[in-house]
Amino acid sequence: MSIEESLVKVHFDLPEPEMGVGGESLWAESVGPNLYELQNSPWHARTVNWLDVVEAVSEAEGQIPEFVRVHKRSGHRTIHLYIFSEGESRNEDILERCNELGCTWEGMDDRMLALDFPPEVDISPAIQYLESLQESSAATWRINDDE
Repeated sequence: MSIEESLVKVHFDLPEPEMGVGGESLWAESVGPNLYELQNSPWHARTVNWLDVVEAVSEAEGQIPEFVRVHKRSGHRTIHLYIFSEGESRNEDILERCNELGCTWEGMDDRMLALDFPPEVDISPAIQYLESLQESSAATWRINDDE
């Protein structure tokens, strides 16, 4: 069985819906009874990051497991970046600079990105860069929890 075939979705309820989204399902690999390691970056769930291990429970046989809590943090940090139309012409430069600052990224489209920073990368320079983008009205950003 390939890794893709062994992945399941874990559902995260979003009590404060944003952008019309009240929940999000992330791909995960089962790593124990009711424990799942997240295999993609979250777009709307703000309490988890890539490779975190979460506890999730299915209410009934065959149903998608529902997130209960973070079991173990991976040390990865997720930053959501939204590039405004004013910054769209700088999109390539912005992504190149983000890569230079040590992250990889996943794009929902050309303007909404989930930046992933591995544990060994100091995110302070990236935050300074993102703040400069926000000050120039090129983009806005937010960082996910790590505790």
